[in-house]
Amino acid sequence: MWPIKALDVKFWLRTDVLLWVSLGCIHFSPALASMGLIAYVFQLWVWGDKVEETGSFRWFWWGVAICCGWNIGVILLSGYWPWMVGVGGSAGVPLDVAGSFLEKENVIGQMASNKVLIKLPLLLVAMAYGWGRRLRTIFGGGWFLGVLPLIWVGVSSVIHYFQHRNFYDQMVLESKPIPLYSGVYHIEFATMMGLMILLIMRGLIQKNLRENYLAMAAGLVLVICMHVLGSRTGLILLYIGGSLMMGKWIYNKPSFHRRALLLLPLLLVGLLALPSARNRITNTWVDFKTTWSGGDVTHKSFGQRWIAWKSAVSVLGSESNSAVVGAGAWTDERLQKEYSRLDVPLAERHRIGIHNQWLEMALQSGWVCATLFFIFVFLGLAVVGGNTLGSNQQIWAALVAAMMFESLLERQAGVLIVIVAWQVMLRTKGTDNSQIKDDNTLNI
Repeated sequence: MWPIKALDVKFWLRTDVLLWVSLGCIHFSPALASMGLIAYVFQLWVWGDKVEETGSFRWFWWGVAICCGWNIGVILLSGYWPWMVGVGGSAGVPLDVAGSFLEKENVIGQMASNKVLIKLPLLLVAMAYGWGRRLRTIFGGGWFLGVLPLIWVGVSSVIHYFQHRNFYDQMVLESKPIPLYSGVYHIEFATMMGLMILLIMRGLIQKNLRENYLAMAAGLVLVICMHVLGSRTGLILLYIGGSLMMGKWIYNKPSFHRRALLLLPLLLVGLLALPSARNRITNTWVDFKTTWSGGDVTHKSFGQRWIAWKSAVSVLGSESNSAVVGAGAWTDERLQKEYSRLDVPLAERHRIGIHNQWLEMALQSGWVCATLFFIFVFLGLAVVGGNTLGSNQQIWAALVAAMMFESLLERQAGVLIVIVAWQVMLRTKGTDNSQIKDDNTLNI
Protein backbone atom coordinates (compact mmCIF):
# COMPACT_ATOMS: atom_id res chain seq x y z
CA MET A 1 0.00 0.00 0.00
CA TRP A 2 1.32 3.42 -0.96
CA PRO A 3 1.57 5.94 1.88
CA ILE A 4 0.05 9.37 1.72
CA LYS A 5 3.47 10.95 1.12
CA ALA A 6 3.89 9.01 -2.13
CA LEU A 7 0.88 10.86 -3.56
CA ASP A 8 1.83 14.27 -2.20
CA VAL A 9 3.13 16.26 -5.19
CA LYS A 10 4.36 19.12 -3.01
CA PHE A 11 6.41 16.65 -0.98
CA TRP A 12 8.11 15.23 -4.07
CA LEU A 13 8.85 18.71 -5.42
CA ARG A 14 11.13 19.17 -2.41
CA THR A 15 13.15 16.00 -3.10
CA ASP A 16 15.93 15.22 -5.57
CA VAL A 17 14.08 12.36 -7.31
CA LEU A 18 14.56 13.92 -10.77
CA LEU A 19 18.33 14.00 -10.24
CA TRP A 20 18.29 10.21 -9.89
CA VAL A 21 16.06 9.92 -12.95
CA SER A 22 18.67 11.96 -14.82
CA LEU A 23 21.44 9.65 -13.59
CA GLY A 24 19.54 6.63 -14.90
CA CYS A 25 18.68 8.20 -18.27
CA ILE A 26 22.29 9.19 -19.02
CA HIS A 27 23.02 5.63 -20.19
CA PHE A 28 20.64 5.76 -23.15
CA SER A 29 19.49 9.37 -23.65
CA PRO A 30 21.68 12.42 -22.90
CA ALA A 31 18.69 14.61 -23.82
CA LEU A 32 16.46 13.06 -21.12
CA ALA A 33 19.36 13.26 -18.66
CA SER A 34 19.70 16.98 -19.42
CA MET A 35 15.97 17.52 -18.93
CA GLY A 36 16.09 15.76 -15.57
CA LEU A 37 19.10 17.80 -14.46
CA ILE A 38 17.47 21.06 -15.57
CA ALA A 39 14.34 20.13 -13.63
CA TYR A 40 16.45 19.36 -10.53
CA VAL A 41 18.16 22.76 -10.74
CA PHE A 42 14.76 24.46 -11.12
CA GLN A 43 13.44 22.56 -8.08
CA LEU A 44 16.50 23.52 -6.06
CA TRP A 45 16.02 27.21 -6.76
CA VAL A 46 12.22 27.38 -6.51
CA TRP A 47 11.15 24.68 -4.04
CA GLY A 48 14.37 24.03 -2.14
CA ASP A 49 14.24 24.44 1.63
CA LYS A 50 15.83 27.67 2.81
CA VAL A 51 18.40 27.02 5.52
CA GLU A 52 20.56 29.32 7.59
CA GLU A 53 24.29 28.60 7.37
CA THR A 54 26.67 29.16 10.26
CA GLY A 55 30.21 30.38 9.88
CA SER A 56 31.68 30.76 6.40
CA PHE A 57 30.17 27.69 4.73
CA ARG A 58 27.77 29.72 2.60
CA TRP A 59 30.59 31.90 1.35
CA PHE A 60 32.65 28.85 0.41
CA TRP A 61 29.87 27.84 -1.97
CA TRP A 62 29.71 31.35 -3.38
CA GLY A 63 33.45 30.95 -3.94
CA VAL A 64 32.76 27.74 -5.88
CA ALA A 65 30.17 29.62 -7.92
CA ILE A 66 32.64 32.42 -8.69
CA CYS A 67 35.23 29.87 -9.86
CA CYS A 68 32.65 28.14 -12.07
CA GLY A 69 31.48 31.49 -13.42
CA TRP A 70 35.05 32.60 -14.19
CA ASN A 71 35.76 29.33 -15.97
CA ILE A 72 32.55 29.52 -17.98
CA GLY A 73 33.08 33.20 -18.81
CA VAL A 74 36.60 32.67 -20.15
CA ILE A 75 35.44 29.70 -22.26
CA LEU A 76 32.48 31.63 -23.66
CA LEU A 77 34.47 34.73 -24.56
CA SER A 78 37.30 32.73 -26.10
CA GLY A 79 34.91 31.19 -28.60
CA TYR A 80 33.64 34.45 -30.05
CA TRP A 81 36.61 36.82 -30.29
CA PRO A 82 38.32 36.39 -33.71
CA TRP A 83 41.82 37.76 -33.21
CA MET A 84 44.95 37.85 -35.39
CA VAL A 85 42.99 37.67 -38.65
CA GLY A 86 40.85 40.40 -40.16
CA VAL A 87 37.52 39.54 -41.76
CA GLY A 88 37.85 38.98 -45.49
CA GLY A 89 41.61 39.45 -45.41
CA SER A 90 41.36 43.11 -44.43
CA ALA A 91 44.44 42.70 -42.22
CA GLY A 92 46.58 41.76 -45.19
CA VAL A 93 45.84 38.04 -44.95
CA PRO A 94 44.77 36.19 -48.13
CA LEU A 95 41.09 35.36 -48.36
CA ASP A 96 41.61 31.60 -48.35
CA VAL A 97 43.76 31.75 -45.20
CA ALA A 98 41.30 34.08 -43.49
CA GLY A 99 38.37 31.89 -44.48
CA SER A 100 40.12 28.79 -43.13
CA PHE A 101 40.86 30.50 -39.83
CA LEU A 102 37.32 31.85 -39.47
CA GLU A 103 35.95 28.39 -40.19
CA LYS A 104 38.11 27.09 -37.34
CA GLU A 105 36.90 29.99 -35.20
CA ASN A 106 33.31 28.95 -35.85
CA VAL A 107 34.06 25.36 -34.79
CA ILE A 108 35.75 26.59 -31.60
CA GLY A 109 32.78 28.89 -30.97
CA GLN A 110 30.40 25.96 -31.16
CA MET A 111 32.69 23.97 -28.86
CA ALA A 112 32.69 26.86 -26.39
CA SER A 113 28.88 26.92 -26.38
CA ASN A 114 28.73 23.18 -25.75
CA LYS A 115 31.23 23.38 -22.88
CA VAL A 116 29.31 26.26 -21.30
CA LEU A 117 26.01 24.35 -21.47
CA ILE A 118 27.67 21.28 -19.91
CA LYS A 119 29.19 23.27 -17.02
CA LEU A 120 26.30 25.69 -16.40
CA PRO A 121 24.50 23.34 -13.91
CA LEU A 122 27.62 23.39 -11.69
CA LEU A 123 27.39 27.18 -11.51
CA LEU A 124 23.64 27.22 -10.79
CA VAL A 125 23.85 24.48 -8.14
CA ALA A 126 26.78 26.16 -6.37
CA MET A 127 24.87 29.48 -6.37
CA ALA A 128 21.80 27.77 -4.89
CA TYR A 129 23.92 26.18 -2.16
CA GLY A 130 25.47 29.56 -1.43
CA TRP A 131 22.00 31.05 -1.18
CA GLY A 132 21.10 28.37 1.36
CA ARG A 133 18.79 26.27 -0.82
CA ARG A 134 18.66 22.52 -0.24
CA LEU A 135 16.51 19.63 -1.48
CA ARG A 136 15.82 16.51 0.57
CA THR A 137 17.62 13.50 -0.84
CA ILE A 138 15.79 10.21 -1.38
CA PHE A 139 19.06 8.26 -1.29
CA GLY A 140 18.58 7.00 2.26
CA GLY A 141 15.34 5.21 1.39
CA GLY A 142 15.59 5.01 -2.38
CA TRP A 143 19.25 4.21 -3.00
CA PHE A 144 18.16 1.58 -5.50
CA LEU A 145 17.12 4.30 -7.97
CA GLY A 146 20.80 5.12 -8.41
CA VAL A 147 22.07 1.55 -8.16
CA LEU A 148 19.69 -0.46 -10.35
CA PRO A 149 20.60 1.19 -13.70
CA LEU A 150 24.29 0.60 -12.94
CA ILE A 151 23.66 -3.04 -12.01
CA TRP A 152 21.61 -3.55 -15.17
CA VAL A 153 24.34 -2.15 -17.40
CA GLY A 154 27.21 -3.62 -15.39
CA VAL A 155 25.93 -7.20 -15.09
CA SER A 156 24.88 -7.41 -18.75
CA SER A 157 28.27 -6.04 -19.82
CA VAL A 158 30.08 -8.55 -17.58
CA ILE A 159 28.10 -11.41 -19.16
CA HIS A 160 29.08 -10.10 -22.60
CA TYR A 161 32.71 -9.94 -21.45
CA PHE A 162 32.77 -13.59 -20.37
CA GLN A 163 31.25 -14.61 -23.71
CA HIS A 164 34.27 -13.09 -25.50
CA ARG A 165 36.80 -13.19 -22.67
CA ASN A 166 39.97 -14.02 -24.58
CA PHE A 167 39.50 -11.17 -27.03
CA TYR A 168 38.63 -8.59 -24.37
CA ASP A 169 41.48 -9.68 -22.08
CA GLN A 170 43.87 -8.84 -24.90
CA MET A 171 42.14 -5.46 -25.31
CA VAL A 172 42.75 -4.72 -21.63
CA LEU A 173 46.45 -5.53 -22.07
CA GLU A 174 46.49 -2.95 -24.90
CA SER A 175 44.79 -0.26 -22.75
CA LYS A 176 41.49 -0.54 -24.63
CA PRO A 177 38.13 -0.50 -22.81
CA ILE A 178 35.70 -3.40 -22.50
CA PRO A 179 32.44 -2.51 -24.33
CA LEU A 180 29.48 -1.42 -22.22
CA TYR A 181 25.74 -1.44 -22.82
CA SER A 182 25.72 2.27 -22.06
CA GLY A 183 26.19 5.51 -23.92
CA VAL A 184 28.43 6.78 -21.09
CA TYR A 185 32.18 6.79 -21.77
CA HIS A 186 33.84 3.91 -19.93
CA ILE A 187 35.88 6.16 -17.59
CA GLU A 188 32.83 8.15 -16.49
CA PHE A 189 30.86 4.91 -16.12
CA ALA A 190 33.51 3.43 -13.81
CA THR A 191 33.63 6.69 -11.85
CA MET A 192 29.84 6.63 -11.51
CA MET A 193 29.95 3.08 -10.16
CA GLY A 194 32.77 3.94 -7.77
CA LEU A 195 30.89 6.96 -6.42
CA MET A 196 27.73 4.93 -5.87
CA ILE A 197 29.70 2.31 -3.93
CA LEU A 198 31.23 5.03 -1.74
CA LEU A 199 27.80 6.56 -1.08
CA ILE A 200 26.45 3.12 -0.10
CA MET A 201 29.43 2.58 2.22
CA ARG A 202 28.85 6.00 3.74
CA GLY A 203 25.15 5.25 4.28
CA LEU A 204 25.90 1.89 5.90
CA ILE A 205 28.49 3.40 8.25
CA GLN A 206 26.16 6.22 9.22
CA LYS A 207 23.22 3.77 9.45
CA ASN A 208 20.81 5.85 7.37
CA LEU A 209 20.03 3.37 4.57
CA ARG A 210 16.96 1.19 4.33
CA GLU A 211 17.40 -2.53 3.64
CA ASN A 212 21.04 -2.63 4.74
CA TYR A 213 21.73 -6.23 3.67
CA LEU A 214 20.24 -5.60 0.25
CA ALA A 215 22.37 -2.46 -0.07
CA MET A 216 25.49 -4.44 0.88
CA ALA A 217 24.66 -7.06 -1.76
CA ALA A 218 24.13 -4.37 -4.39
CA GLY A 219 27.42 -2.72 -3.44
CA LEU A 220 29.24 -6.06 -3.73
CA VAL A 221 27.80 -6.62 -7.22
CA LEU A 222 29.00 -3.16 -8.27
CA VAL A 223 32.47 -3.84 -6.85
CA ILE A 224 32.76 -7.05 -8.88
CA CYS A 225 31.50 -5.34 -12.04
CA MET A 226 33.99 -2.52 -11.53
CA HIS A 227 36.93 -4.90 -11.33
CA VAL A 228 35.83 -6.71 -14.46
CA LEU A 229 34.86 -3.66 -16.53
CA GLY A 230 36.10 -0.55 -14.76
CA SER A 231 38.85 1.77 -15.86
CA ARG A 232 41.76 2.54 -13.55
CA THR A 233 40.35 6.00 -12.91
CA GLY A 234 37.20 4.54 -11.35
CA LEU A 235 39.23 2.04 -9.34
CA ILE A 236 41.45 4.84 -8.00
CA LEU A 237 38.30 6.64 -6.85
CA LEU A 238 37.03 3.48 -5.16
CA TYR A 239 40.30 2.51 -3.48
CA ILE A 240 41.10 5.99 -2.13
CA GLY A 241 37.60 6.83 -0.93
CA GLY A 242 36.95 3.32 0.39
CA SER A 243 40.30 3.15 2.19
CA LEU A 244 39.76 6.51 3.86
CA MET A 245 36.24 5.71 5.05
CA MET A 246 36.87 2.11 6.10
CA GLY A 247 40.23 3.02 7.66
CA LYS A 248 38.61 5.63 9.86
CA TRP A 249 35.72 3.31 10.76
CA ILE A 250 38.06 0.43 11.68
CA TYR A 251 40.31 2.80 13.65
CA ASN A 252 37.33 3.82 15.78
CA LYS A 253 36.48 0.13 16.40
CA PRO A 254 39.57 -1.60 17.88
CA SER A 255 37.80 -4.97 17.89
CA PHE A 256 37.93 -5.00 14.07
CA HIS A 257 41.67 -4.35 13.73
CA ARG A 258 42.69 -8.01 13.59
CA ARG A 259 39.81 -8.94 11.27
CA ALA A 260 40.81 -6.17 8.86
CA LEU A 261 44.37 -7.49 8.68
CA LEU A 262 43.05 -10.96 7.84
CA LEU A 263 40.65 -9.57 5.24
CA LEU A 264 43.27 -7.71 3.17
CA PRO A 265 45.02 -10.85 1.78
CA LEU A 266 41.63 -12.32 0.85
CA LEU A 267 40.73 -9.16 -1.07
CA LEU A 268 44.06 -9.26 -2.92
CA VAL A 269 43.56 -12.93 -3.88
CA GLY A 270 40.04 -12.16 -5.08
CA LEU A 271 41.37 -9.28 -7.18
CA LEU A 272 44.02 -11.46 -8.83
CA ALA A 273 41.43 -14.16 -9.51
CA LEU A 274 39.56 -11.91 -11.97
CA PRO A 275 41.26 -12.20 -15.39
CA SER A 276 40.52 -8.66 -16.57
CA ALA A 277 41.60 -7.16 -13.22
CA ARG A 278 44.82 -9.20 -13.31
CA ASN A 279 45.50 -8.05 -16.87
CA ARG A 280 44.79 -4.46 -15.87
CA ILE A 281 47.42 -4.72 -13.12
CA THR A 282 49.90 -6.17 -15.65
CA ASN A 283 49.13 -3.41 -18.13
CA THR A 284 49.57 -0.76 -15.44
CA TRP A 285 52.94 -2.15 -14.38
CA VAL A 286 54.21 -2.26 -17.98
CA ASP A 287 52.84 1.24 -18.58
CA PHE A 288 54.62 2.71 -15.53
CA LYS A 289 57.84 0.84 -16.30
CA THR A 290 57.90 2.05 -19.91
CA THR A 291 57.18 5.65 -18.90
CA TRP A 292 59.83 5.61 -16.15
CA SER A 293 62.51 4.16 -18.45
CA GLY A 294 61.76 6.62 -21.25
CA GLY A 295 60.55 3.94 -23.68
CA ASP A 296 57.99 4.20 -26.45
CA VAL A 297 54.64 5.18 -24.88
CA THR A 298 52.71 5.39 -28.15
CA HIS A 299 50.21 2.77 -26.97
CA LYS A 300 50.55 3.37 -23.22
CA SER A 301 47.66 5.29 -21.66
CA PHE A 302 49.56 6.56 -18.62
CA GLY A 303 52.65 7.34 -20.71
CA GLN A 304 50.57 9.48 -23.05
CA ARG A 305 48.97 11.21 -20.10
CA TRP A 306 52.38 11.88 -18.55
CA ILE A 307 53.58 13.63 -21.71
CA ALA A 308 50.30 15.58 -21.89
CA TRP A 309 50.69 16.71 -18.26
CA LYS A 310 54.29 17.82 -18.79
CA SER A 311 53.26 19.78 -21.88
CA ALA A 312 50.38 21.42 -19.99
CA VAL A 313 52.70 22.42 -17.14
CA SER A 314 55.10 23.83 -19.75
CA VAL A 315 52.29 26.01 -21.10
CA LEU A 316 51.48 27.30 -17.60
CA GLY A 317 55.15 28.07 -16.96
CA SER A 318 55.73 29.85 -20.25
CA GLU A 319 52.79 32.29 -20.15
CA SER A 320 52.86 35.22 -17.76
CA ASN A 321 49.07 35.51 -17.46
CA SER A 322 48.49 31.79 -16.78
CA ALA A 323 47.46 32.53 -13.17
CA VAL A 324 44.17 34.27 -14.00
CA VAL A 325 43.58 33.92 -17.75
CA GLY A 326 43.70 30.83 -19.93
CA ALA A 327 43.03 29.69 -23.46
CA GLY A 328 39.36 28.91 -22.85
CA ALA A 329 37.91 26.80 -25.64
CA TRP A 330 41.30 26.92 -27.40
CA THR A 331 42.93 24.79 -24.67
CA ASP A 332 43.39 21.72 -26.88
CA GLU A 333 44.79 23.87 -29.69
CA ARG A 334 47.27 25.45 -27.28
CA LEU A 335 48.30 22.04 -25.98
CA GLN A 336 48.88 20.70 -29.50
CA LYS A 337 51.02 23.73 -30.25
CA GLU A 338 53.11 22.99 -27.16
CA TYR A 339 53.47 19.37 -28.27
CA SER A 340 55.01 20.61 -31.51
CA ARG A 341 57.23 23.16 -29.78
CA LEU A 342 58.60 20.53 -27.38
CA ASP A 343 58.83 17.97 -30.20
CA VAL A 344 57.41 15.23 -27.97
CA PRO A 345 58.13 11.62 -29.01
CA LEU A 346 54.54 10.90 -30.04
CA ALA A 347 52.90 10.72 -33.45
CA GLU A 348 50.32 13.46 -33.98
CA ARG A 349 47.39 11.02 -33.79
CA HIS A 350 48.54 9.91 -30.32
CA ARG A 351 48.91 13.43 -28.88
CA ILE A 352 45.92 13.24 -26.58
CA GLY A 353 44.15 15.92 -24.59
CA ILE A 354 45.15 16.80 -21.04
CA HIS A 355 43.14 14.08 -19.23
CA ASN A 356 43.51 15.97 -15.95
CA GLN A 357 40.67 18.19 -14.75
CA TRP A 358 42.85 20.48 -12.67
CA LEU A 359 45.39 21.13 -15.41
CA GLU A 360 42.51 21.46 -17.89
CA MET A 361 40.81 24.09 -15.76
CA ALA A 362 44.13 25.83 -15.16
CA LEU A 363 44.79 26.07 -18.90
CA GLN A 364 41.21 27.14 -19.56
CA SER A 365 40.89 29.93 -17.00
CA GLY A 366 44.06 30.14 -14.90
CA TRP A 367 45.57 28.02 -12.15
CA VAL A 368 44.19 30.32 -9.42
CA CYS A 369 40.64 29.41 -10.49
CA ALA A 370 41.43 25.66 -10.51
CA THR A 371 43.09 25.81 -7.08
CA LEU A 372 40.33 27.82 -5.45
CA PHE A 373 37.63 25.56 -6.90
CA PHE A 374 39.22 22.55 -5.21
CA ILE A 375 39.69 24.39 -1.88
CA PHE A 376 36.24 25.98 -1.73
CA VAL A 377 34.42 22.70 -2.44
CA PHE A 378 36.51 20.92 0.19
CA LEU A 379 35.65 23.58 2.78
CA GLY A 380 32.04 23.83 1.64
CA LEU A 381 31.60 20.11 2.34
CA ALA A 382 33.13 20.46 5.81
CA VAL A 383 31.34 18.53 8.53
CA VAL A 384 29.99 20.83 11.21
CA GLY A 385 31.28 20.02 14.68
CA GLY A 386 35.02 20.10 14.24
CA ASN A 387 35.37 16.89 12.21
CA THR A 388 38.18 18.01 9.89
CA LEU A 389 38.19 14.84 7.79
CA GLY A 390 34.68 13.44 7.59
CA SER A 391 33.11 11.31 4.87
CA ASN A 392 32.31 14.40 2.78
CA GLN A 393 35.96 15.37 2.46
CA GLN A 394 36.99 11.75 1.99
CA ILE A 395 34.68 11.30 -0.98
CA TRP A 396 35.70 14.67 -2.39
CA ALA A 397 39.38 13.71 -2.03
CA ALA A 398 38.62 10.51 -3.97
CA LEU A 399 36.90 12.53 -6.72
CA VAL A 400 39.85 14.93 -6.82
CA ALA A 401 42.20 11.96 -7.26
CA ALA A 402 40.04 10.57 -10.08
CA MET A 403 40.10 13.97 -11.76
CA MET A 404 43.89 13.77 -11.80
CA PHE A 405 43.53 11.12 -14.53
CA GLU A 406 40.48 12.34 -16.42
CA SER A 407 38.85 15.70 -17.18
CA LEU A 408 35.49 14.66 -15.71
CA LEU A 409 33.90 18.11 -15.74
CA GLU A 410 34.29 18.39 -19.52
CA ARG A 411 31.58 15.76 -20.09
CA GLN A 412 27.87 15.70 -19.20
CA ALA A 413 28.17 12.46 -17.21
CA GLY A 414 31.08 13.83 -15.16
CA VAL A 415 29.19 16.99 -14.21
CA LEU A 416 26.20 14.86 -13.21
CA ILE A 417 28.44 12.65 -11.04
CA VAL A 418 29.77 15.67 -9.12
CA ILE A 419 26.31 17.18 -8.61
CA VAL A 420 24.98 13.84 -7.32
CA ALA A 421 27.89 13.66 -4.86
CA TRP A 422 27.24 17.21 -3.64
CA GLN A 423 23.51 16.63 -3.26
CA VAL A 424 23.85 13.45 -1.17
CA MET A 425 26.69 14.81 0.98
CA LEU A 426 24.79 18.03 1.75
CA ARG A 427 21.54 16.28 2.60
CA THR A 428 21.51 17.69 6.18
CA LYS A 429 22.67 20.88 7.77
CA GLY A 430 24.60 21.26 10.98
CA THR A 431 22.42 23.66 12.97
CA ASP A 432 19.51 22.25 14.96
CA ASN A 433 17.05 24.85 13.72
CA SER A 434 17.82 24.44 10.02
CA GLN A 435 18.25 20.70 9.62
CA ILE A 436 16.56 19.13 6.63
CA LYS A 437 15.05 15.84 7.70
CA ASP A 438 15.44 13.00 5.25
CA ASP A 439 14.75 9.90 7.36
CA ASN A 440 13.39 7.26 5.00
CA THR A 441 12.22 9.92 2.60
CA LEU A 442 11.18 7.33 0.04
CA ASN A 443 8.71 5.30 2.11
CA ILE A 444 7.77 2.70 -0.47
